[in-house]
Amino acid sequence: MGHQQLYWSHPRKFGQGSRSCRVCSNRHGLIRKYGLNMCRQCFRQYAKDIGFVKVSCCFNLFFIFRVCIIY
Repeated sequence: MGHQQLYWSHPRKFGQGSRSCRVCSNRHGLIRKYGLNMCRQCFRQYAKDIGFVKVSCCFNLFFIFRVCIIY
């Protein structure tokens, strides 16, 4: 068996080798949550287009504190 027949011949049905970014086909830094399947670099580039909104830490703490006071 030559090198060309053996190279990438192992089946990749699960694990990191089976998943890649849907935008750039990168296998590193993959975000799979919510079915995104995007690397972190592409996610930062397309986050606004997808509909993600960056929330500041101070706003988060204020919201949690306000909810605790109401209940």
